[in-house]
Amino acid sequence: MTYAKPQFQILHILAALGAGGMTASFFFIVNFMTAHPGDVFISYDVLMADYVGGTSPKQLLIQLYMLGASLSAILHFVLLTRWFKGFNQFRRTPAYEELKNSNKEVQLMAIPLTLAMSMNVFFILGAMFIPGLFSEITLFGMTSQMIDFLFVAAGIYFTVILVMALKIFSVYWMRLVDGNLDFVDNSNLAQLIAIFAFGMIGVSLGALSFSKVEAIALYGMSMAYIVITLTILLGLIKLILGFKSIFQEGINAPGTVTLLLPVVITGMIVVGLIRADVGSIHALDYARDAGYHLLVTTIGIGFSFFVGLFAISVMKRKRYFEMLEEGKLDSSAFALICPGFAMEVQLVMWLNVGLIFTGFVEFSSPIYYLLWLPIIGMQIVTIYYFAKLLKRHRYLKFSAA
Repeated sequence: MTYAKPQFQILHILAALGAGGMTASFFFIVNFMTAHPGDVFISYDVLMADYVGGTSPKQLLIQLYMLGASLSAILHFVLLTRWFKGFNQFRRTPAYEELKNSNKEVQLMAIPLTLAMSMNVFFILGAMFIPGLFSEITLFGMTSQMIDFLFVAAGIYFTVILVMALKIFSVYWMRLVDGNLDFVDNSNLAQLIAIFAFGMIGVSLGALSFSKVEAIALYGMSMAYIVITLTILLGLIKLILGFKSIFQEGINAPGTVTLLLPVVITGMIVVGLIRADVGSIHALDYARDAGYHLLVTTIGIGFSFFVGLFAISVMKRKRYFEMLEEGKLDSSAFALICPGFAMEVQLVMWLNVGLIFTGFVEFSSPIYYLLWLPIIGMQIVTIYYFAKLLKRHRYLKFSAA
C-alpha cells in the first residue's frame, strides 16, 4: 500500500522528538547495563576497552544497542531537518496566523521541546564516540575534565531554549487570561504539550548536575528544581482544565492519545528529581540516598501505570487503534510514541538507580537480566508503532503547502 505525502502540521515535529526518545531508549541500555565505576555515565574509552569487538552475548547486545542509538540519532536530525523545511513554508501561509490565534498555538511549544531533545541526542553521541571525555584538559586557562566544558556549553544552550519556551508560552498564556480558551476545542489534554516542554528542559538542565565541578552541578541542580516545580504547578492547572472540558464535552478518538501525556511528564519529573539529587551530591557533598531514588521511581512507575491503563482503555473505547491501522489519524498520532519510551526510561531508572543501589537486586545477576525483559519488550512495541506511523506519513516528506 502506498500513502500520499502529508500536509505539514506543527505536531509532525513529534516524529523527530520520538526519534530522539528512541535514541535515549537505546542509550539507557548501553549506559546502565555496562560497568563504568568512577564515571557518571558510560564513555567511548570504556566501551572500546570492554565491549566493542567482544563476542559474548552481553558485548554483542551492547554493540547492537550502540548501533541502534546511532541510527536513531541520524533519524532524529533527518526528521528535524525535513520538519523545519516544511515549517519555513508553513509560516508564510494564512493557516499559521490562524493557529497563533487559537488553542492550537500551544503546539508551538513542541519546538523548544524537540530542540532540547536534540542536545540530549548530541550528548549521547558524545558519550559513545568522543575519546577522553573524562580526561583532564586545559581550556581558557582552566583545567578540568573535557565533559565539564561540554556541560557549560550545554547549560548555555538549554538556558536559551528555556527563554524561548517562556517567550512562546507567555504570549499564549496572556491570551488565555483574557478569556480566549475554547473549552469545547480543549476537551482533551493537548495543552499538556507545553508542560512536556518545560519538563524536558528541566530534566535537560538537570544533566549538568552530573558535573563534579561544584558551580556547574549547583546550577544544574537549582535550575532542575525550579523548572520541574514550574512543570508540576502548570501541569496541575492544565490537567484540571483539560478534564473539566473532557467530562463536559466528551473526548473524540484522535484526542484520546493526549491522555498518555501525563506518563511522559511524570517520566521527566522522576528523572529530573534524580538528576537534581545527584547535583546535591556533587555540589553540596551530600551522601547518595538510594532509598529516596527507589521511592521516587516507584511512585512514578505506579502513577504512570494507572494513567496508561486509563488512557489505553479510553483509546480502545473510542476505536483509536482501529483508526491508526486505517491511517485516519493526523500528526497528533506521534504523541503515542514518547509515552512508551518514557515508561521504558522510568523502568530502567527504577531497576538501575533504585533496586541496584538499595541492594534489592544484584548487578549482572540472573534476576537483573530477567527484569530487563519487559523493559526491552516495551521498547520493541514502541518502535513498532513508531515505524508504522513513519510509514503512514511517508517518512515525513511533506507535500507542497
